[in-house]
Amino acid sequence: MTIVCSSSFTLNSERGTPCHLMRAIAKFVPVIYINPPHSYYRWRKVKEQVKNAINETSMRVVTPILPTTFRFLPRRLRRRLVTFLVMPQVYRQIIENLAEPVILWSYLGELTPILYYRLKPALLCYHRLDDYAILLPKERHLEKIIENKADLLFVVSPTLQQQYAEQGQKALLLPNGVDVQHFAQALLPDVSVPEELVKLPSPRIGFVGTVDPAWVDTDLLLQIAQSRPNWSVIVIGPLNNWSPPKSSPPNCYFLGARPYQTVPFYLKGLDVCLIPFKDNAITNAASPLKLYEYLAAGRAVVSSPIPDLTHFLSVTWLARTKEEFVKAIEDAIKVSDDTEEQRRRLSVVTQHSWEQRAKTALLTLQQILSSSK
Repeated sequence: MTIVCSSSFTLNSERGTPCHLMRAIAKFVPVIYINPPHSYYRWRKVKEQVKNAINETSMRVVTPILPTTFRFLPRRLRRRLVTFLVMPQVYRQIIENLAEPVILWSYLGELTPILYYRLKPALLCYHRLDDYAILLPKERHLEKIIENKADLLFVVSPTLQQQYAEQGQKALLLPNGVDVQHFAQALLPDVSVPEELVKLPSPRIGFVGTVDPAWVDTDLLLQIAQSRPNWSVIVIGPLNNWSPPKSSPPNCYFLGARPYQTVPFYLKGLDVCLIPFKDNAITNAASPLKLYEYLAAGRAVVSSPIPDLTHFLSVTWLARTKEEFVKAIEDAIKVSDDTEEQRRRLSVVTQHSWEQRAKTALLTLQQILSSSK
C-alpha cells in the first residue's frame, strides 16, 4: 500500500493535522506527501521547515515549483493553469515505485481531482478538518468535487459527521491527536522553563496557539486577567486579525509565536492552560490540537465546551462565562503541581496519540479494500 496525500497545507509541524497524521502513517506504510504549488521564492523560505517536519521519517515530499503563483488571475483560471503546469512534474516524481494498492488521501488539495484521474487509486479518502463552507466559502466548489468522488470520508468532529449524515452520507470520526513523546517532555525534571516565562509572576495562566477572533474569545481572555491582577495571563502564539487594545490589563502578556520544538518547555512553565473558544459554528466543528497537547504536557486545562472535551471531562474543567472560567482556574491551580494528577492527564491522552489515529485509519482502509475484493 502507498498513501499519496494531496494537501492544501505545506508540510510543517507548526501547522498541525496533515503533517502529524501523515508522519504517523509513514511509520507503517509508504507515504508521499504533495505540497500545494509554490513559487520558487516562497519555496526557498519554507523548504527548511519541510525538511525539519519529515526528520526521522520515511515520508517522501513532492513540492511543485512555479515561477509565480499567478495570483493576478481569476481563481478558476489560475487553478487550471497551475494544474496544467505542475501535474507533469508531480506525476514524474510519484509514479515510480508505487506499492499497490494506491490510496489517494486528500485534504482540500487543488491537485486532487487531476491526481484522481491520473493515478486511478484503489480508494480516495477525504479528511475534513473544519467547516470550510464557513471558513473558506470560495473553496466549497472544490470541496464538493472531492466529496463526490471520495470512497471514504473522515471528519475530525461529530458536528461534521452529523452534517454528512443529514445529506445521507456516512463519515467516519477521526479526531486530532498528539505527539505524546514530544509534549510529555514538559514532565521531565531536567527540562528547563524558558527564562522569559520564569520571570513572570505565578500563577501563570496560558493560552498557546493562534489568537484569531473568529475562534478565540479575546474579550474573555482580557476579562480573566482584569479580574485577577495577581495572575499572569500569558498568550504564546501569533495574533491573527487582532491586536491587544491599549487598555489591556498589565498582567496580560503576549509573547508571540515560539517554535514547535520548544512548546513543551513553555507549557512546563504554565500552571493552567486555557481554551477560551467562542460558541459558534466554526469552533463547534473543530478538534483543537491544543487540548491534546496541553494534556500530554500534564497541564491542568480549563476549556469552553468543545466536542472533543467529552472524552476528557475527568481531567479537565468546563467553563462558559467569565465567572465560571475564573472559578475553574482557581480550582485547577490547587492541583496544577500534583504529580499524580499530571500523570493521570498524560495517561488519558496517551490513548489519543497520532500513532493510534494512524492505526485506526489504516485498519479502516484495509477492511474496505478486503471487502471490495
